[in-house]
Amino acid sequence: MNDMTLHTRPLTDPDTGACPVAEILRELGGKHGPRILHCLLTRELHFLELERAVTGISRKVLKAQLSDFIAAGLVVRRPKYDARNRVGYGLTPKGRALGPILFQLYDWAQTYKAQPA
Repeated sequence: MNDMTLHTRPLTDPDTGACPVAEILRELGGKHGPRILHCLLTRELHFLELERAVTGISRKVLKAQLSDFIAAGLVVRRPKYDARNRVGYGLTPKGRALGPILFQLYDWAQTYKAQPA
């Protein structure tokens, strides 16, 4: 992508006037959202596996974040009907499409985090 491409894109959605980038960042859910999505990029996980993988998150916050992701069409909830009646959480195609973007953000953060402003 060259500099002209960056400068010719509108900063707001022509229909709503909203900033699409701000909207998706809000949808990704702050501190824990990207970590949850990153965990689900590897494979479908049940709730306790996610809770263990995303250290420092409460059950209440994890449940709320998963509900938000389900409502946004990023995550799907699948009952397993096994002996423990677990529920699996996996990414939808829309959620999987965020994978390369999350990896680009990771690379950007690793490159620029140590540099002064």
